[in-house]
Amino acid sequence: MDFAEIIYEKSDRIATVTMNRPDKLNAWTPRMGAEMRTAMLDAERDDNIGAIIVTGAGKAYCAGADMGTLSEISKGRASATGRESEEEFPPGVRDDYRTRYSWQLALKKPIIGAINGACVGLGFTHCLYQDIRIASERARMGLIFVQRGLAIEHGSSWMLPRIVGLSKAVELAITGRLVDANEALAMGLVSRVVPHDKLMETARQIAGEIATKCSPLGVWQAKKMIYDHMFTDLATAIKEDDASMTMMTQSEDFKEGVRAFIEKRPARFKGR
Repeated sequence: MDFAEIIYEKSDRIATVTMNRPDKLNAWTPRMGAEMRTAMLDAERDDNIGAIIVTGAGKAYCAGADMGTLSEISKGRASATGRESEEEFPPGVRDDYRTRYSWQLALKKPIIGAINGACVGLGFTHCLYQDIRIASERARMGLIFVQRGLAIEHGSSWMLPRIVGLSKAVELAITGRLVDANEALAMGLVSRVVPHDKLMETARQIAGEIATKCSPLGVWQAKKMIYDHMFTDLATAIKEDDASMTMMTQSEDFKEGVRAFIEKRPARFKGR
C-alpha cells in the first residue's frame, strides 16, 4: 500500500498508523482520513494483527483540520459533514457506526491512541472513538471549536459526556480550552500518562498484551457489548451479555483458554 499522509507499519501482531504531516502538526485532510481508514480496515482484516495503535509524527498528534480545508468550507466550496460511500464501512454494523469517524467503534480489533502532543479539534474528535487513550506528558487536548466560530462536531457531543461526564464535557465544549495530560487523566479522558520517550513503548506493551494474551473473539465481543449497550437498557444488556457468554463457552478460544490454564502455558487463541 502506498500512502502519502500516513505511515502504516505491522510487526509483532500490532499495526501502527502514524499521521505523517509533521510540518503541519498533522493537520487533518480528507486524504489523511481516507488513508487512515484504508490502513485500519486492512489491519482489521489481517488475522496476524491483534491490535492497532494510532499516533502522530513529530511533536503533535493532530492539531485539527487543515486550514486549507477550513478555508474552503468557510467560502462554501466544501462540506464539513459530507459522508463517504456506504461500501467503505465494515459490513453488518448498526447505523450509528456508519459515519465518517464512528466506524472505529465497529472494528473487532482494539484501537489504542498514543497521544504524543497537541490533540485538538478534529484530532480530539477522532480520538474519542478509540478504545484506549494514553498520553505523553507533553499532550494537550481540547475541542477549541467555539474559539474558531464553530460549536461541536461529528458526535463528540455524544461521546465526550460518556467518557468524562456531563459537567466536564460541557465545560470543555463551551470554553474551548485545552487541558494538559494530567488534567486529561484526572477527568478520565486518557487512562495513562507516561514520559514522552516512553509513549510508544507503553502503547506497544498494552497492544502486545492484548494481541498475544487475549482471545480475539473475546476482545471483539467485549467491545461490541460495551458499545452497543450504550444505546439500550439494562435488561437488554443482560440478555445480550448472556447470549454472548453462551456463544463464547462454545468457542475454540474458550476451550484453548481452559486447556492453557490447566497445562500452565500461554494460550494460543485463534479467534474462533
